[in-house]
Amino acid sequence: MFKTVLVSVDVSLPEEARKILIAAKALTASWECDLHVVTVVPDVGMAIVGAYLDKRFEDQSHDAAEIELKTAMTEVGIDARAHVAAGTVYDRVIQLADTIGADLILISAHSPELKDYLLGSNAARIVRHSQKSVLVLRI
Repeated sequence: MFKTVLVSVDVSLPEEARKILIAAKALTASWECDLHVVTVVPDVGMAIVGAYLDKRFEDQSHDAAEIELKTAMTEVGIDARAHVAAGTVYDRVIQLADTIGADLILISAHSPELKDYLLGSNAARIVRHSQKSVLVLRI
């Protein structure tokens, strides 16, 4: 069905990450596809913010996220390539999907909060802006 699938997880929400990884494993079990899993850590943004953080902050955040991602993948037993990106979630997920030639982006969504109605969620932005097929699972 799909040849390359990208699963976006938030390792700062371990239970949600576990659920989406389990769903991705079950969904793609009968497909012969390349499976990729990505988590995105925020960058420090403006230089004025970064000036207050240790110079190694972004590297340490990246390394910690990579450990969490690989641990979550191992616990679920999912065979996939792990990616850690830095920046805005929806931008990085869409960019990685384009880079790896993903046919499908699999993301989770939570019940909307007030801020989501005003700003929109990452899932909503990925659905609106990606040229790829997107499957949103309510976790």
